[in-house]
Amino acid sequence: MTQLSNEQETLRASIKKGAIIGGVVLGLIVAALAYWILGGQDGMIRKGGAAVAGLIAAGGLYAKFMSSGADGAKCNECNAAFSVSRSDKTETLIKSEARESRKELENGDTEISTWVEEVFDVDDTYICSKCGDVTHKTYKTTRKRDEKTVVKSVAKKAEDSGKSNSRAKAKQSKGNTQRKS
Repeated sequence: MTQLSNEQETLRASIKKGAIIGGVVLGLIVAALAYWILGGQDGMIRKGGAAVAGLIAAGGLYAKFMSSGADGAKCNECNAAFSVSRSDKTETLIKSEARESRKELENGDTEISTWVEEVFDVDDTYICSKCGDVTHKTYKTTRKRDEKTVVKSVAKKAEDSGKSNSRAKAKQSKGNTQRKS
């Protein structure tokens, strides 16, 4: 590989760090699964099998993540490795809409969630540190904000309806006593 500039080395180190973290985390998950699957085996076989499975998975995933990151950071024009990085990101709000969802709970209460859903057009600008080639990637993204959840209780509804019925009955009984007079 040719000599990399400081910017390229920084980008390479960032990609390598992400690949190591991803490989280790997923390798540990595979090791834990292998340990659980080998539950009926002798202790050394179980531990050894889990360790080997975790190491193989971590190594393979590291290589995959590193390769993917390097391909994404390679300039399409000059083929310089680790030279393309995002220089700008512009987001334009397209639509903002209030949303609501209702969910019946087991006890009969209703869970009501409200939020504002925003749709953005996003334009990412990437630049090559070697040749200066500029590329754009555009896409849409949706975000939630101001999310709130409240629970409407059935007991409160029944209590409120009981109060209104007792008031109506009281008015009705007053009317009956006035007629008798």
